[in-house]
Amino acid sequence: MRRRIVSLLIILVFSLTGYAQTGPATWVELEFSKKIAKNLKVEFNPELRLLNDFRMDTYILEGGLSYKLHKYLTLAGYYRFENAWDYKKSTGAYKGQVSSGRIAFDAKSGFELKRFDFQFRLRYTNGADFDATTDDRASYFRYRAKVDYDIKNSKLLPYLSVETFHDLILKEIDKTRYTAGISYPINNSNEVGLFYRLQDYTETDKVSLSIIGIGYSLKF
Repeated sequence: MRRRIVSLLIILVFSLTGYAQTGPATWVELEFSKKIAKNLKVEFNPELRLLNDFRMDTYILEGGLSYKLHKYLTLAGYYRFENAWDYKKSTGAYKGQVSSGRIAFDAKSGFELKRFDFQFRLRYTNGADFDATTDDRASYFRYRAKVDYDIKNSKLLPYLSVETFHDLILKEIDKTRYTAGISYPINNSNEVGLFYRLQDYTETDKVSLSIIGIGYSLKF
């Protein structure tokens, strides 16, 4: 079964890669968290995004609080600072950069079924990504569904996820992210992961983005 799951992930990654027209870009996603009270934890989630030639694209500094309200419901709030490089406008090392700040609110739920772990997240965020067609006054609902599979007698945890971005100003789906990955818990506090992501846009004139990602999580 372990070989079948890993083989399926490899096939899926190559299938998704066929839809991408550029890339792959490289994303590094970090997650640091600490429980500060019963059902309450603080999080810090920095992220680094590089273009397909390893030039700087964006760095992100995000922090917030997460509270487990019920067995099947967790609420969270975050503030995110982003700094992006715009090389078309750049004439020097520090020119052509665009910074923005925004907030996000999450409602998370999920359940387990045998060896499968299903997770669902609804996120509201006030502000567009740098690659969006709207300005910073935009707001989004982001819908994400994720499923993990617990392989018997293995610490490897493969997963699949789909996330759609619903532009509340234009009232349409702006883009969708398809992710296939695998994570490995080193111990109870440390986890590493590797994933492939396809970012597909609704607008036909926008090029799909292929992404190779590395993740690391630390619980204090």
